[in-house]
Amino acid sequence: MNQNLDIYYDREADILEITIGQPSKCIFDEIEDGIFEAHDMKTDELKGYKIFDFMKRGGMKNIKIPLPAND
Repeated sequence: MNQNLDIYYDREADILEITIGQPSKCIFDEIEDGIFEAHDMKTDELKGYKIFDFMKRGGMKNIKIPLPAND
């Protein structure tokens, strides 16, 4: 099944959000200090990530999310 991957960066808050598929109500689990994984509340399907202090961490060059994702 094809799903969209949407990426949004909030410069003021320095938060990067990555969402997978259609939005839904999610539970967030901290997988690393300041990095959260979102799972659908009903299905437990992986729905995305939220990374706090994104630029302070060095931006894309220092962010590593293990694949396949934890779902």
